[in-house]
Order: sequence, then C-alpha cells, then structure tokens
Amino acid sequence: MTPQAKGERLVKSHTAYTGRTLGVPQRVAGFLLVLSLAACGQHPPRGDIPLRNPTAAFGGTSRFDAARFAGDWATVACLGDCAPQVRYAQTTGGDYLRQAGGTTTAYAISAPGILRQRDADRTLVVMWVDEGFRTAVVGDADGRWAAILNRDRRPAPDRIRAAREILDFNGWDVSKLRKIDG
Repeated sequence: MTPQAKGERLVKSHTAYTGRTLGVPQRVAGFLLVLSLAACGQHPPRGDIPLRNPTAAFGGTSRFDAARFAGDWATVACLGDCAPQVRYAQTTGGDYLRQAGGTTTAYAISAPGILRQRDADRTLVVMWVDEGFRTAVVGDADGRWAAILNRDRRPAPDRIRAAREILDFNGWDVSKLRKIDG
C-alpha cells in the first residue's frame, strides 16, 4: 500500500469512527507520519482498538433494583479483563459493593443501573437485566470491559442472545466477546 493510500485510509477510518473529518493540519500531520514511517519501512501505530464505540448511546436499565441485583454472579462472557465470579452487596451506609478478583469497590447508585465509584472517577453501568434477575449485562462507562453475568454457569441461550444484542446496541464490539469457563 502506498503512503498516500495509507493516509487516505487513516482519514476514512477517523471519519467513520468519529463522524467528523480531519482538518487540514491533522490531515497533513497524519500524511507526514505515514510518509516518515513508510520511509523507515515500518507500519503506522495501530494503538489500542477500543472495545466500545464511544459515540454510541449508553445507559443503565430502568429495571435495575439494587436488592434484587445483589448477590453472586458468574461471568459467562467478557470483553476486556473480567473476574470469573462477582458479588454485589448493599450496605446499611448506602454504598453498593462490588467484589471481584479479591478486590472490593464501593459505589453509590446515582441513577437506575448507574453506579459511581466512591473516591474515583469510574462508573459501572448495568445495561440490562432479565425480568427474573438471572442474567445481566454490566460494563465500565470508559469502555474498558463489559460482561454478561448469570446467577450460575448455565445461562439460557435466549438470555445470552438478548445480552449480546444489548452489548451490540450499546456500542460494544461483540466480535471480541469471549466465553469464560469456571
């Protein structure tokens, strides 16, 4: 691929991802980067490919009920780094605790399905939970990870299909979803 074609591809991918075109200074800088790397015989840096499109709509489920959501969950599918087992618990002090991978994190429920971490700028979003609170879709608002949770390791196929659709609707790259065993 010629350096010019690489530069054009860079502009097209930026436009497709952000919905905005690059300005002239950005196009020139991108073209010069591609040219300089081509001269060195190297490829342009790919960077981290995000797990979630940040321009997609993203929100918590109105079905969220802290008491019903509390308890043990098994991670059955994951994007990013997820713990195989997760526990959520309410405290009498108003916190909502998430225990995963030996770490306990305190959250405040700021809206249905929206949990804001205490003393940090992180948000956990419960995007969906089925009517019986047996299967749920949870993710980090920063797009670093998302998980399909189930009360046990044997989720019903129809709920897994629904969970995948919710992830896709919320902008997650479901092609990178991987099954988690035990």
